Amino acid sequence: MPMVNFADSLREDLVFWDLPRQDKPSLLKALSGEVAARLSAVDAAALYDQLLAREAEQSTGIGGGLALPHATVAGLEQPLLVVGRTREGVDFAAPDSRPVDLFFLLLSPPGAEAQHLRVLARLARIFAREERVERLRSATGPEALFQMLLDEDARHVY
Repeated sequence: MPMVNFADSLREDLVFWDLPRQDKPSLLKALSGEVAARLSAVDAAALYDQLLAREAEQSTGIGGGLALPHATVAGLEQPLLVVGRTREGVDFAAPDSRPVDLFFLLLSPPGAEAQHLRVLARLARIFAREERVERLRSATGPEALFQMLLDEDARHVY
């Protein structure tokens, strides 16, 4: 399996800082709107509906204050990773019941399942250690968080 890194799927304009801290549906709606405003291939309402349907199947809150929502979006050329942060956590029904403050939304085009899984695996590898996540939480703004993700990714070449 070829290596996947964030440089291929992460864009600085898709790092959202201080998203409104409300409930899960409100946060997903705000995130969908922000993404649609920057990506012409994304329809905010359709993305929101997809994310809500996915959450109804099973929460994408994975514990440790992290959530990995994901959706398929026709019109994208490759997977894109959208990063969101809230000052205070949002209840995402995570297995550890910890509120989520870091969101990693993976958007993939239809037929890109292998790439999609590689990006998810890359995220899991990077976030496997709490000190890595805490380092990301210490970012002082969206530019810093973007750079920290790239730096963290570069540390984990395999």
